[in-house]
Amino acid sequence: MKNALRFILGFAIIFGGSADALAAPSGAERTQPWNAETSDLEPDASIIYGRLPNGLRYAIRPNHRPQNQVLVRMTIDFGSAAEGEDEQGLAHFIEHMAFNGSTNVPEGEMVKMLERLGLSFGADTNASTGYTQTQYKLDLPKADTRLIERALFLMRETAREISFDPAAVDRERGIILAEKSARENFGFQSARAANNLFYPNSFYATRYPIGTTEVIQTASAETMRALYRRYYRPDRIKIIVVGPVDPIAIERELVTKFADWQVDTPPLGALDQCTLDTARVLSAQSFVHPEISESISVQQFLQDKKRPDTLDRALVELKMSIANAIISRRMARRSREEDMPFLGGSVNFNFGLCDQYAAIGYGVAGKDGSWRSLLAFTEQTVRQAVEYGFEESEIAEQIKRLEAQYENAAKDEGTESSGAIANALVTLDEDVYNSDKYRQTLWRQIRPFMTKAAINAEFAFWFRQMERPQIFLTSKQGASIPANEIIAAYAVSRGTPIAAPMARAAARFAYTDFGPAGAVIADKTIADLGIRTIRFANGVLLNLKKTDFEDNRIRYSLRIDGGQLHFGRENAVLASLMSATYVSGGLEAHDLEDLRSILAGTTVSPAFGVADRFFGATGAVAPADLERQLQVMAAYTTDPGYSENALRLFRRPLPELYARLKATPESALAVAMSKIMTDDDPRFALASLETIQGADFAMLKSTLGDALRQNRLEIALVGDLDEDAAIAAVARSFGALPTRTDAGKDYSAQLQPTWSAQRGDFDIPHNGEANQLAWRRIWTTTGDHDQKTTQSMDLLARVATLRLTDELREKLGATYGVSANSDMSNLYLQRGTFSVSTAGDPKDIATIEATVDQVISALVKSPIDSDLFERARKPVLESYADWKKQNNTWLGVVSETQTNADRLNRFRKSESNFASITVNDLWELAKRYLDKRAEFTFRALPNEMVNAGEKSAE
Repeated sequence: MKNALRFILGFAIIFGGSADALAAPSGAERTQPWNAETSDLEPDASIIYGRLPNGLRYAIRPNHRPQNQVLVRMTIDFGSAAEGEDEQGLAHFIEHMAFNGSTNVPEGEMVKMLERLGLSFGADTNASTGYTQTQYKLDLPKADTRLIERALFLMRETAREISFDPAAVDRERGIILAEKSARENFGFQSARAANNLFYPNSFYATRYPIGTTEVIQTASAETMRALYRRYYRPDRIKIIVVGPVDPIAIERELVTKFADWQVDTPPLGALDQCTLDTARVLSAQSFVHPEISESISVQQFLQDKKRPDTLDRALVELKMSIANAIISRRMARRSREEDMPFLGGSVNFNFGLCDQYAAIGYGVAGKDGSWRSLLAFTEQTVRQAVEYGFEESEIAEQIKRLEAQYENAAKDEGTESSGAIANALVTLDEDVYNSDKYRQTLWRQIRPFMTKAAINAEFAFWFRQMERPQIFLTSKQGASIPANEIIAAYAVSRGTPIAAPMARAAARFAYTDFGPAGAVIADKTIADLGIRTIRFANGVLLNLKKTDFEDNRIRYSLRIDGGQLHFGRENAVLASLMSATYVSGGLEAHDLEDLRSILAGTTVSPAFGVADRFFGATGAVAPADLERQLQVMAAYTTDPGYSENALRLFRRPLPELYARLKATPESALAVAMSKIMTDDDPRFALASLETIQGADFAMLKSTLGDALRQNRLEIALVGDLDEDAAIAAVARSFGALPTRTDAGKDYSAQLQPTWSAQRGDFDIPHNGEANQLAWRRIWTTTGDHDQKTTQSMDLLARVATLRLTDELREKLGATYGVSANSDMSNLYLQRGTFSVSTAGDPKDIATIEATVDQVISALVKSPIDSDLFERARKPVLESYADWKKQNNTWLGVVSETQTNADRLNRFRKSESNFASITVNDLWELAKRYLDKRAEFTFRALPNEMVNAGEKSAE
């Protein structure tokens, strides 16, 4: 089943057209849905499946969310699992070469071609390589005939026509090595060690997609071409197209592009086959690194059978998912109620590993040095469930969650996003894609079988077999922890008697009556935007925007004036405390765990936080749950619990978090940069461990005062609204609260921060790998005074990114990725930055810095050419096609409709302002802000380099 029930165009594009379900065009044939031959579940009839005579398969799904966008995916049944010993990393290398020249597209032109068509490389153009699948994706901004034809043309070029020019291959080696270097930190090393323990001699442990340095450096273009020809063949390819298209027109173009591709060699076998020893004895291994977190993973693999997507499998997986969710809740509750080193954990159960094994186990993370207690806590929690099972109340809570999940998914189905559909089809593997309505029907048939006895028996059947697991431990201890020591600790825990869990009484929600409903004293409509504005007698402001972009979903925003500005510089640490603990502290009548139980079966979430200028929340909820969501937010506004449990949970991981701030170059740079640029201003820089540990609820309550009860409050609701019902629900909750001010607070004294006078180059030590660097250069600009200027600076950053990518990545291979960014604050109007960021090897610092200087100097010296301008500009212009057809876009405007008139004007003018930007506009801004030495340059370098006094590899 689709993942909701599985846990673990010289052709015409006719918009909105439907395909003749019986007739495929000449050269293609319709087929039954993928994997339907092995399943007893009902496939989704809205998807057109077909095949070309050469074996290429396709799936087409007409869809209108977003209304214009078309998603094209191509998957190849090929990944690192197919590689030989001397081919490790070549599946991934081939994926890179797809963008480096083909028979009909010269090297370096594919990305530029896509940009000219309105796609952004990276965001919309991407590819990935896994163990058994390589994927290419194009997200087209609109259902344009020419655009779709070009997309399928490029997929054909990728599938059959890659050139593998030896010089291009050599140029790509540095990029892949930079990618490998960036990824292979202590986390990757730990994962490699874990795979060696859990999956010895399988492709999971011996064929990592990134490959080996030796192969990347030495493999010939001819070797890659041979591997490409062997596995890139039509019978291993699937094309997926989702969007506002006519399937028959797409099929015709698939025939035109792919039908003449013939392969005369026999089909190749499946790649996802491996053998694991299920009779292994209990074993253990540790991975020790000074920067790694304490964690334990316990797994055992059981011999099973191939399990197609059937009702029988769904029954087992549903029962096990309920059990696993209950155990996770038990762990969370105990962690909240007791002072223990537990930081998080879960139980796992999966079918289908290598097509013949089931995996059972659990994982847990905790404070440094706590592995013995972590192991005992998790092992005994799982064993308690095996021996005593689960309570009716626990099962009923999870049943309610599933009931709501399937009901809301079925109601949402008509406006499901094209991205969700395409991704589900790409990851389908051997499952069947079902409709949400069918899954709801199936759930209702299965639900009577989700009894206490059935769930207890299913969980016990699998986890009673956990007698000889493998245990993997990560720790920052100075020396490797002996396997016999880990095994002995496991044995001690297994021999510890356990008691039955304590039953908990169900609670009723206590916050349904806030007093007499508030009266509406003003009701207006902004005609050109279709926004309705309401004012209640107590000063509460409500803004409504009804749309049909998402069925069964309302997006909401609550804003109460204040936020970080309320706390100011002197109490800035309390904003961090409130963000992390306020919701976790529960309500006076309900702790957070009880509140979660009460809300089971709804889409309501406890939500309340701190933003730069307001307190409040944003989220999405089903219309049926809107009133309860408002009640929960009103309760957090008026009656927070401030539970000390939340404070303890917040403080628990802080020593470990702070100890690892320099674990990676990116983290070290981010922390140091904010401190240096702001002279350690606590509003922008990370507080010291002592400061944040010393913050408490007494300080928070005192500093908050009556701000949440008295400050101006604005609510926004966007989406599938019954406007009258929504107004009435707000009237009964926030509208019933005491009168609050209708004027905004004056925070002008808070809005004048300056940059540090300490300028120059700063070398930041990090404790990560010796071949890793993070680098950032920053020019100060100004704040968001003028919309067109802000948009122009953003576009200038896009131009710089394209130039830098071409020079640093494509020509020099000195980095895997580089980006420029403009950040002009709309709050602190004296503050803005233009920055260039990249990562790489410290030996390449001189190359990186010289190249950045050359690119920036060129932007200052003369206007850019029209092609570069259009490649940077076109993706943004194309994005406006669906911009006003998304609820998130409207929520950003509706959230401030009555308190920020400039936001409305900017919304109205955004597209026309952007479209009016010229090449000369960018040049003038480059001369104004970049024709100077950058105020700040940060280099995060290995600790040894900084301590030795080296500033670079020069």
